[in-house]
Amino acid sequence: MMRKRISVGVFFLMISCLSAVGCIAQETTGELSFTGQVTYIDLEGGFFGIITSDGEHYLPLDLPEEYKQDGLMVTGTGSIDPDVMTIQMWGQPLRIDSISLSDEKPQSGGYYNGDSFAASPEDELEMTTLLLISSDALSVALNTIDTEIADVAKELKGKNLQSTDLTPYLEKIVQSNSAIYEASLLDRSGKIVFAYPDLYQESVGLDVSGQPLAASLLKNPGAGMSEYMETVEGDHAFVIMYPVYSSSQSITGYLTVLIHPQILIEQSLGSIFKDISLGAVVIQPDGAVLGYTGAVNGMPQLQGEELTSVSDSAKNTLALYSAGCDRIVLWTGQDTEDGSPVCWTSVYLHHTPWRILISG
Repeated sequence: MMRKRISVGVFFLMISCLSAVGCIAQETTGELSFTGQVTYIDLEGGFFGIITSDGEHYLPLDLPEEYKQDGLMVTGTGSIDPDVMTIQMWGQPLRIDSISLSDEKPQSGGYYNGDSFAASPEDELEMTTLLLISSDALSVALNTIDTEIADVAKELKGKNLQSTDLTPYLEKIVQSNSAIYEASLLDRSGKIVFAYPDLYQESVGLDVSGQPLAASLLKNPGAGMSEYMETVEGDHAFVIMYPVYSSSQSITGYLTVLIHPQILIEQSLGSIFKDISLGAVVIQPDGAVLGYTGAVNGMPQLQGEELTSVSDSAKNTLALYSAGCDRIVLWTGQDTEDGSPVCWTSVYLHHTPWRILISG
């Protein structure tokens, strides 16, 4: 029998190739139980993942065909396979032992048709038409910013993330849209190593690995968008985050961009609601108000960085259903006790939902 010798160069080439296709190096943790939502991930040609309620990302290696439905709630058991190689750089590879439908409700799904909506056909047509136009405009605005950030993350490939030569890259992002006010770079541990503009240089050295989005992406690398949150500088913003890769496809850090939602909402929707008697409010499913434009009945004045939320009664419906129409009391102390006609739908970026509401 002949023995073939592998040169040192070929050996390291093989190691590099394994890294490029996303080899997972993780200790087996034995059998685990999961309950989560089957989610279609539009990366690497598209595939189905499972996102649990506590934010774990699992890449099922043997998901039955009947469970390959975006939004399906499932429960089951399985084990992490540390030896498998995948081209999808997303989630932990999971071998499923058992799986079934779950009684747990998805975070957002279905259409709600309230019995008390009571709008005239003409008013309902106007509201739903505005909803279609507005949701499309907001989605375009989010995706435009996201594409610009993704392009810069690609341009940073192979760069030393602590170099001052990177200022033009971050400046390019900040100047691309007035809703963006800061761009920064994190190292692989989640510590800020560079920030732009200079006003935010004091944040260099701060550890943001405990923030929900950073914690999730440090564990399951990929692109993501945060909820409306308080930043380490004390502002409130939402964050879009992308990994930055070395020339050999290993992660060297992360590009994070902070965005004021009210400015983005006014940019994308303001002209639509000019000189009409309706308005748009954009919220998170938990009820936190991101911004508004136009004439919205009873809308409380947004006070700087103080977060505003819809009423507790409105949260129940708006959190559970991704779209619908009903008569809703949006604000505590609203003038009309039975509320106002409201139609809403959802827009998504990196599986993070925003609700857009049309109301008078």
